[in-house]
Amino acid sequence: MMPNIVDGGDMGGLMRYLVGPGRANEHTEPHLVAGSRTIMKRWGDWSELSTAQAGEIARYLDSFMNETDRTSRGPIRKFDPAAGRTRVTDYGANHVWHCSLSLSPDEGPLSEEKWAAIARDFMDQMEFTSACGKSECRWVAIHHGASKNGGDHIHIAANIIREDGTKWNNWNDQPRSQRACNVLEHKYGLRIVEGREHNRSSKCDSAQALNAARRAGKPVTDRAALETRLRAAAKAASNEVEFIGRARGLGVRLRPRFAKGHTDVIVGYSAALHTKPGQRTQWYAGGSIARDLTLSALRERWPDTIESATDAVAAWQDAWKGMPLGGGRRSYTREEWLGHKRGLEIYRDELSKVDPTDRLALADATNDVAGLLAAAAHQGDLSDEMRGALDYCARQVGRSAQLKQRPVQHSGTSPWVVLGAHLLSTAITPKNSEVSYALALVATMELVKTLADLYRQAQQTNTAAAMLRDAQAVYERVRMEAPHLRAFTQLHAEQVPLQQDALPEAATTPQPALSPEQIIEPALADVSVGEPAREAERERIGQRNPWLATPPGFTSPTEQRDKPTGNAYRDYIAEMYQNVTANSDTTNSDDTTKRERPPLPGIGQIPQIKKVGPTRHPNMPPTWLPPKRGQSRSR
Repeated sequence: MMPNIVDGGDMGGLMRYLVGPGRANEHTEPHLVAGSRTIMKRWGDWSELSTAQAGEIARYLDSFMNETDRTSRGPIRKFDPAAGRTRVTDYGANHVWHCSLSLSPDEGPLSEEKWAAIARDFMDQMEFTSACGKSECRWVAIHHGASKNGGDHIHIAANIIREDGTKWNNWNDQPRSQRACNVLEHKYGLRIVEGREHNRSSKCDSAQALNAARRAGKPVTDRAALETRLRAAAKAASNEVEFIGRARGLGVRLRPRFAKGHTDVIVGYSAALHTKPGQRTQWYAGGSIARDLTLSALRERWPDTIESATDAVAAWQDAWKGMPLGGGRRSYTREEWLGHKRGLEIYRDELSKVDPTDRLALADATNDVAGLLAAAAHQGDLSDEMRGALDYCARQVGRSAQLKQRPVQHSGTSPWVVLGAHLLSTAITPKNSEVSYALALVATMELVKTLADLYRQAQQTNTAAAMLRDAQAVYERVRMEAPHLRAFTQLHAEQVPLQQDALPEAATTPQPALSPEQIIEPALADVSVGEPAREAERERIGQRNPWLATPPGFTSPTEQRDKPTGNAYRDYIAEMYQNVTANSDTTNSDDTTKRERPPLPGIGQIPQIKKVGPTRHPNMPPTWLPPKRGQSRSR
């Protein structure tokens, strides 16, 4: 339940609006559900209020102010559609206090009795009634049709002048209303806003920015695009200098912010996307993009030395001057993809050992997973639909990593996260290792499932359910875009309870990561089972996430599963999927003749992968070999 508070000095105008048709004709059958005793006795039984009755109720609400000849003047808060938030817009009479209590659209409507009890308890919590030991203020709660987004809600109108002429204290009323709503959510079994309860607060796009992006034909706003690029750069970097270079390599312009009176001390930064000549460049401070992307928050995850600080100053100055960058993307071998996949499985074991009750450790783990997803979203030649699904998932997971207040605590990033983000963000789409790349992407998405388990153990079931839905979305997109990958792991999102009264017991011992054989074999066995249910699930998820709509030209996995593609190379890869595990660095439990797995490298070491020669297709002529990169297929 979300409160929204505004002020004003015209009680009659507010009441006429509440009983009127509304801005989008959403006000239907407006009536009182709760309020001061005198007002409820006279108008509480009316099923629909008229404009004349609204005027009479307004006079009763102002009666204490008029009888005591007391007024109130001060700042007036109103909702600013351009900024997308409530802000002070004027100064004058502000004795009218207007608060709306809104539910999520999927929570459904509440009964009149329940809304009445919620309104009374809320006003008691806000100290408008005599329950606080002071004289009461006059107030009413009006219920009418659902809002434009479909959520059930009520409007509360109150005069802040009490019966004895004293004024209600409106200091810090917005945070107080948030705390009151949290208490009522637990009391009445409403959906708990877990971000508010656990001191999280993410940066959101304003209505003005969303409309501008829509007019420009952009899928996301500039702020959202900067968020995923900076997350990918931050996770793939082991120090500040690498972060600057990788962010610039992903198309981000950087501008340092120097300490006052200094040109060699960097205390912050701003970022922007590249624009065409003549277009206005919109700069965003790091803290306005995401709370965990400020320079101070990023530096907490990197080693702090004199040499790194000196090099960082030079890198920031080069970024501001627009000095050219070196390096770029490159192709990775199939063995490198599998090696990094093993590294992500090791990190998954590390992730499962995080204490879910440690708020900072959980936020850091969420930041790492969001960074890996952002890196995957900027991998090579992905389709727009696949990139959009990964980008959306990264931003949604990243919202849970942003804390309102965070103590300074230096905690480094796992080297496996750095290596994985580096590979994903700098790789060109593998032309000869599609299966290996898909398995590496699966290993990345499995981290989301492990992270959701941590949030479930921390009694944040709504957050866990949202993460699983987003992960399922990415899985379904990969299945549509890579139908020849029959040995593909599908995430089965459990039905997670939305409330905290039916939580599973926390696992006493962490579950070990599955081997590729354990992942692939069940997928092969169940590949043709339950497809109608999966199609229904895909349709349901697609309604929630616009990125999941099947792109033109794609057919279902069932239709493409056994259908030749007409592409010799893709058909070759499709028939080679059975040899994935045989050629990998793993041991097949069903075949003792396979070579045994070599010892895993230690944390912080790059896996030493041996290159193998090309494998010849059995139907190809004995003299045929796959062409080398840069050469044509002609003999």
